[in-house]
Amino acid sequence: MSQKYDALFRPIKIGGVTLKNRVIMCAMGGTSPFGHFDYNFNPLVRDYYIERARGGVGLIIPGVTQVKLGDHYLYEAEDVFLGPVKEIMDELHSYGTKYFLQIGAGFGRVQLMGLDHADDAMRRSLLVSPADGLQNVWTPELKHRGLTLDEIHGIIEAFGKSALLCKQAGIDGVEIHAVHEGYLLDQFAVASTNGRTDEYGGSLENRLRFACEIIREMKRVCGDDFPVSVRYSVASKMRGFNAGALPAENYEEFGRSLEESPAAARLLEEAGADLLNADNGSYDSWWWAHPPVYMPLHCNYPEVSYLKKFVNIPVFCAGRMEDPEFSAHAIESGEIDGIGVARQFLADPYWLNKVKAGDIEDIRPCIACHNGCFPIGLVPGNTNNPLKMSHCALNPATMDEANWRLTPAEVKKNVAVVGGGVGGMECARLASLRGHNVTLFEKTDKLGGVFIAAAAPSFKEKDKMLLQWYIRQIESLGIDVRMNCEATPEMLKDYDTVVVASGSTPRKLAVPGLDDPRVVEAIEYLNHEKPTGKRVAVIGGSLTGAEIAYQLALDGQTPIIVEMQNDILQVPGLCAANSNMLREIIRLYNIDVYTGAELKSVSSGTTLSVQIHSADGDRTLDVDSVVLAVGYVSDTRLADKLRESGISDIRVIGDARRVGNLMSTIYDAYEVAYAI
Repeated sequence: MSQKYDALFRPIKIGGVTLKNRVIMCAMGGTSPFGHFDYNFNPLVRDYYIERARGGVGLIIPGVTQVKLGDHYLYEAEDVFLGPVKEIMDELHSYGTKYFLQIGAGFGRVQLMGLDHADDAMRRSLLVSPADGLQNVWTPELKHRGLTLDEIHGIIEAFGKSALLCKQAGIDGVEIHAVHEGYLLDQFAVASTNGRTDEYGGSLENRLRFACEIIREMKRVCGDDFPVSVRYSVASKMRGFNAGALPAENYEEFGRSLEESPAAARLLEEAGADLLNADNGSYDSWWWAHPPVYMPLHCNYPEVSYLKKFVNIPVFCAGRMEDPEFSAHAIESGEIDGIGVARQFLADPYWLNKVKAGDIEDIRPCIACHNGCFPIGLVPGNTNNPLKMSHCALNPATMDEANWRLTPAEVKKNVAVVGGGVGGMECARLASLRGHNVTLFEKTDKLGGVFIAAAAPSFKEKDKMLLQWYIRQIESLGIDVRMNCEATPEMLKDYDTVVVASGSTPRKLAVPGLDDPRVVEAIEYLNHEKPTGKRVAVIGGSLTGAEIAYQLALDGQTPIIVEMQNDILQVPGLCAANSNMLREIIRLYNIDVYTGAELKSVSSGTTLSVQIHSADGDRTLDVDSVVLAVGYVSDTRLADKLRESGISDIRVIGDARRVGNLMSTIYDAYEVAYAI
């Protein structure tokens, strides 16, 4: 192991438990051993936990389990605790990995899932808040009711009983889903969302009373040595309700301020907390607690390291902390005690073992896309299967380890893969690992396909790392790669199986004036094939168009977004952390957006005159350049030719089959490579 990473692997004591290293796998939705809306056992978690324990993680904290659901309490689920959960604990401990169950009082105003199908008791249990009338984040017209004193005291008692059951099941400790991210206990802790006038509202001590009494009750029932971690947001990063702040933005804090935070943390420490597992944010500023690709690496470190100065208990920092060199230095310096890492363990469960071995280039990087781990969009009622939330766009085996265990092929074949994009490389990689003899054909002089352009923006450093990871895997496996070679049916006729990964081509619009050389395709802009002027009309406000507008703004240009639909970023499954942050970026950079607007023509002159039509009438935009980000269509030409030539075993994957995203392309590659 390189000495520069040594600090990551030093043991640390949390309460009465010693962790073998300084890395927590933080909670993610869908990873609780219990269902989201019941206390039935989730059998998918066993292999998921064990794979990460094999990968070397010191402490696993699963997604939150609510202490009360409707009329039922977590502590009543003795059969699950003392049955399958206890068995999992024994196995995790055999790897030296510890496990804290994360327990929550509720979601409060951030409740999204489950309301459509909840009975009256469940709705009454879910739609709570500190005081009557607090608005829901997702549906602001929906108002929550305030918890009664009896309900608060019942929740406190339930935390104690649930913690005791955890201890009896061999669970090493608990984490309170607490003063964090705008969940119910955080709503009590923040003045702007509390609104109570009794002993649980008003002063900071009163607002923290609920969380502190929970800590004291668990310590009273389980003993002082039983560890209690508190998930903690140092600063809320809120400009107001449903309005978040961006990095380096000047704003007045509407939630918990950095100035108030140390006093709140000291109250939690005095109550008996053994660890602050810290980051920033709320659901109003979701991109701090669930950092998308647009957030900088180690985005929460300045605030968390500041907080560390005011408490004596360990403080761990979460939020894109997977750069081992940075994190090890931060621990070595004493500015934090450890790190929380979440989605990187989805993309590569052996990330930490690879760090320890110094095999940094072999780590499959998380690209912070949220496409598999948190695919919840902005539309109320978009309740994706919660168990799917913990999957990974890059690694289909995540939370489905048994079905995607890599096994040798029964019959070794000669396999041709046509197309060196991510889909083709992934299929070639997996097929080679299964023992097939693989030849990869790429018609250009570079591997990567359209993903080269997708990874081009300056804020996509992890996409660039992923591309290099794929190229390295192809090279290390010794796959026969034929560059500058456009495959034909004649070349492919002797292969047992031909996988077509020919991708897609830009969609063409039947609009006058698009032949002007100042009109460029999105892929041409991203690949720096054609320059753009100062003022740029971006035609298309989906994800690609919005990201291009962001890059143009970063470069000091003036983008204008024109979108035919009634809103931008209408992408199925797009996580709110990603879309909301992009919307705030558009606000901060004052990017003009025209929605419900159809492109009618582009007229050439000293500048380009872009004519658009909407319900508000016709408008002309004078710009220097136009970037077309209007989507892609499948390139089926090769597949059609192969079928006509009589080749029998043809498998089409990725955009060549149907235009999707990186996740759909990689899942296609897995299915085909495992089926060959």
